[in-house]
Amino acid sequence: MDFIIVPFLNNNCMFFLKNFIRGRFYYLLLIIGLITSCKKTSDDPGPDNPPNTIDLNIDPATTFQEIAGFGGANQMWGTQFPNASDMKSAFGMDEADLGFSIFRIRISSNPDEWSLIVDVAKEAQKYGAKIIASPWSPPPSLKSNTSDVGGYLPEENYGAFVDHLNGFTDYMTSQGVSIYAISIQNEPDIQVSYESCDWTSTQMRDFLRDYGHLITRGKIAAAESFNFNQGYTNVILNDEAAASNLDIVTGHIYGGGLAPYSLAEQKDKEIWMTEYLLNKNATDQWAQLGEDVIWDETLDMLQTIHEAMESNWNAYIWWYLKRYYSFIGDGTQGTTSGEILKRGYAFSHYSKFVRPGYERIGAELSTSDAMVTAYKGDGKTVIILINTSTEPIAGISILISNIAPVSAKRYVTSLARDRELYDMQQSEGKLLLPLLAKSVTTVVIED
Repeated sequence: MDFIIVPFLNNNCMFFLKNFIRGRFYYLLLIIGLITSCKKTSDDPGPDNPPNTIDLNIDPATTFQEIAGFGGANQMWGTQFPNASDMKSAFGMDEADLGFSIFRIRISSNPDEWSLIVDVAKEAQKYGAKIIASPWSPPPSLKSNTSDVGGYLPEENYGAFVDHLNGFTDYMTSQGVSIYAISIQNEPDIQVSYESCDWTSTQMRDFLRDYGHLITRGKIAAAESFNFNQGYTNVILNDEAAASNLDIVTGHIYGGGLAPYSLAEQKDKEIWMTEYLLNKNATDQWAQLGEDVIWDETLDMLQTIHEAMESNWNAYIWWYLKRYYSFIGDGTQGTTSGEILKRGYAFSHYSKFVRPGYERIGAELSTSDAMVTAYKGDGKTVIILINTSTEPIAGISILISNIAPVSAKRYVTSLARDRELYDMQQSEGKLLLPLLAKSVTTVVIED
């Protein structure tokens, strides 16, 4: 309608109208500018070229542990296991996948149940995953109380238990599944009301000392203590004969235990964290929790991985990989079955980019509260940074052996992002990295 009446206006009216429109236009621009300047949130990384920078020095010549991998567990009971699509999402390496490299399964006390896990184990193995198998209980007939729950394994039945473990690995081998490592017992040092078996540290030592060499397939792992009680496992490591039959020192971190393990390193044993979970103790109320609450707990999970890596541990294995509080939704508590969850994307900052065989290398921030570790392998340098602060950090200048890389790829997961990819290019002699508030960032640099 305006275009019809404007040509009939006289010059004075046209002058007034043009200036009115022009004034409104500039006023609109002013409003937009104010809104934009006020819109900066905790998810804003800050200026691209801040006046001050923070040096992140990566030293490939300083090396620590070799990484065995990152992974999760199968459902331990029942028959509802992750399907082929779930396993592809978890263990695959395509763009949307999570890149797990370790799969934990249960050795049932009943051999008739071993066939139930063959297919899911094959799916993991198809993607090159290492499989670690853990028993929750020996066969009840071998135990002091003839029950799957509690009791202990009498010494006269140690040989029969070895036969049980060998029978499991022989069966899985016959079905085309290779067991990379076999545990002696899940959480031997805690009494519970579900499938379990009590072992004192001296019993575990004696079993490994006198019978460990008779376990014929796979590396031997122990002791899977509830809170990685080093005092428990030290009894094994301080016995030369028992320690010679142990390949991997394992433990869980419920309530503690996340610390360097110097004796295990001295004995040249790999150190694996084989179970942990966080779910806000909200089994029935998870769907009512805010996304920000769940993300804060996910940052807590990431911090445990960071601390495990800084403690020179070789592997980190979460509990069920498919569960509403884990990495792939199971269709309960508001999740969609088979959908990758934000916690899965967060975990994949390690599992997808820090591959088995990579080495952790030196990494130091000149000033910052951000957590950082770095790794090298396959002609790449991988840097993982966790910022738990409510404030972004701008101007982290990446240096590898005191030289700024020309380019890199940056992956970011935060409350608003799911492992989003950004290209980085050197500018004015620096490769600058911004960290969002409450985020995890992985930087991949090709050599």
